[in-house]
Amino acid sequence: MRWLTAVPLALVALLPLSAPAKADTHELIHQAFAAAEGWVDRLADRADDFAAAAHDAIIIGGIIVSQNRNAISGAAVGCTLGAATGMGSTVALAVPTGGATIAATPNAMMLGCVLGAAGGAALGYQLDYPSGR
Repeated sequence: MRWLTAVPLALVALLPLSAPAKADTHELIHQAFAAAEGWVDRLADRADDFAAAAHDAIIIGGIIVSQNRNAISGAAVGCTLGAATGMGSTVALAVPTGGATIAATPNAMMLGCVLGAAGGAALGYQLDYPSGR
């Protein structure tokens, strides 16, 4: 809340430069505080607009997630299973290859996750929209 004091004081410092030389200091302070109140009101209105927009985004996002819940959960489960399969295959091949496949474990997990997520999302999409979209 320090800026609520700093803004009017800054305005008071600048107003004598533009105001007539015989201006009353008391009146200048009132003008500065009136200008600051106007700014605060405009900022409060903008904050209300942002809050309303965030509320709308949450509602719309919830609707989208609700309509595609099976595709989303299918992608999550598919990614997990695909990454586990990729890791398992590289670790299983580490013994016969003398550990050469261990370096490829992160890439295999990533590829497994991507393929598993795509497959899981495709299966979940069929549950969300049985007749197609």
